[in-house]
Amino acid sequence: MKINIRVIFPIALLFFSCEAYNKLSKSDLEWQPYKEGDKLIFESNRGELDTIQIEEIKIYSNPNDPLAVFPKMRQTLFVIGERSILEMRAGENGSYIEFTVRLGSNNLKYPNVVLNIKEMNEMNQDQNNQYKIEAKEYYDNMKDRVFDLRYIYWSKKWGYMSLKFKDNYEWHLKSFIRDGKNILGKIGKVSSIKPKKK
Repeated sequence: MKINIRVIFPIALLFFSCEAYNKLSKSDLEWQPYKEGDKLIFESNRGELDTIQIEEIKIYSNPNDPLAVFPKMRQTLFVIGERSILEMRAGENGSYIEFTVRLGSNNLKYPNVVLNIKEMNEMNQDQNNQYKIEAKEYYDNMKDRVFDLRYIYWSKKWGYMSLKFKDNYEWHLKSFIRDGKNILGKIGKVSSIKPKKK
């Protein structure tokens, strides 16, 4: 019996592509609270304001090795405004979140903060249901650099709550606007921050 390669190969390709697919799970996506059109207003303890508009939330599937005959596909989610805000990607060892938001001055130095979602699920929340994330550099070739960001405070419901830098410099979420309403106000705003006296 002759085997038709032109029939077998596409079927095999489809089979291996489906088998080797790293996808973001429903529980993974619960760590991503934003919707397109959301507006986040942050205030610093120096009286500065910074507004981020969520413009796009996109999910892509790409091969982890484009040169492989049967590459494993990996799903990646991007939350984008005028700049990158958040990234999530599925992998063989679980899914990861990369905290890419930038606030205030462009002179501030941020590490690449990447955490496995399994690790985050094991972290304790504070009394405000926030996760305190130490801002450690993820990539080995950059770990010897000095960064300004110290901690990220994250909420599964509201996303970024606070960024804390060296020299007691802080940014806190002041308003979360969705469909024209400040939905953060329903649970009480983040503690107001008074500008430091000069």
